[in-house]
Amino acid sequence: MKKILILIFILFTNNVFADQEEIKKMVFKSESYNLGLNKKDTTIQGIKLKPITRTDAFKHSVKKNYGWTKYGIKIVNSSEGMPIRYGDTAIRFELRYDDCGFLYKNGKERDCIRSTPHHRVEVGQGHNKDISLGFKHKQDYWYTASFYFPKEHKFYRKQSVFQFHSSEGPYHPPFHLEIFPKEGLIASISTSEGVYADKENACGGSVKQKINYCEKAKLEYLVMSPDELEGSLGKWTDLVIHAIWDKRASDHEKNKGMIEVFINGKKKLHYEGQSMWDIGLTVMQLGIYQSKEAKTFKGKTPSLKEMKDTPTIMFYDEIWAKKKCQDLQLDRLGYSCENLESQSDDSTKPYYVDRVSDQEYIVIVKNKIDKNILIKLRGFDKESLIKKAMKECTNKNKDGCYVHYSSMLAIGQ
Repeated sequence: MKKILILIFILFTNNVFADQEEIKKMVFKSESYNLGLNKKDTTIQGIKLKPITRTDAFKHSVKKNYGWTKYGIKIVNSSEGMPIRYGDTAIRFELRYDDCGFLYKNGKERDCIRSTPHHRVEVGQGHNKDISLGFKHKQDYWYTASFYFPKEHKFYRKQSVFQFHSSEGPYHPPFHLEIFPKEGLIASISTSEGVYADKENACGGSVKQKINYCEKAKLEYLVMSPDELEGSLGKWTDLVIHAIWDKRASDHEKNKGMIEVFINGKKKLHYEGQSMWDIGLTVMQLGIYQSKEAKTFKGKTPSLKEMKDTPTIMFYDEIWAKKKCQDLQLDRLGYSCENLESQSDDSTKPYYVDRVSDQEYIVIVKNKIDKNILIKLRGFDKESLIKKAMKECTNKNKDGCYVHYSSMLAIGQ
């Protein structure tokens, strides 16, 4: 019996590290490796993707024994009984509550040390040393991507599903598809009114640059309700996105920017205006990127134990990028270009518009002498918040108070 248990342990260990070795290849090789998929594989076509982490982050995470390095990203096959949208393969993502380190840089696990801790395991473009692949000004592209949550999944956390990011770090994603447990699946566009320079904070994000460029307005569109999200469990959700990338301001006479979003064949969003930033390229990102803070979904809030016991698992398939709708071969998914292009081109009214003047801030003040002092305030006037928090701190201990963190709140934070 002892020999059998030892043999089982060896087989399991070999399997785990085989996955770790494959993830290591994905991280260390260039985008041309394309997660190890065959060029004819329908899972990815017309685009090259790789994990959007650094080699030193991977090494750090292995040393810290973070599990994502073993199970975070895996190519799965239909022969294994895994959910596949079309063809023989799909990409499986997994992230557990204590996973961290994916965004490790300069000795810091950037996501996990935010005021509201986040973590991620994602793939995307634009992470080669020699060249950044992405989409340029005036390019007209059509995209597909299908995602799948298992029936057991619980929508207890804010989570990114899909985004077109900027190849330049100080800018927010021009387009973002996120799950907010209270509201549902929200598509947001950040480019409609341009940006302003923020030298102090990170626009509510995790990576602070010397100057961060924050959107003046974020247009938010509700594309799936909580009921629709719950009804999608155990089923594939198909995205078709048509974008004309234009860096010119929305009111520029020559601007032709546009973003259209179809979900399961129905148009959910039609936007016209500036669709990318005026610097760099637009790059695709997808996978699991979520807050570690518990949220209420349809009246139920999870305990910390529930969150630790339940990993987030997602599948993605049929990630295509083509210059013409016809080249997407939509019949493989049960749709047609004729049907999509016949739907209304009227601009969609946003569910909500988040402007700078409405932006809420968070300020955290700590004390170098008394580690038990922690003042955390939220409001709309940052300077007033800092003064109030510092006063509260000095009332408790007049020496050692300092501003640990001050930034605009990210949505759902």
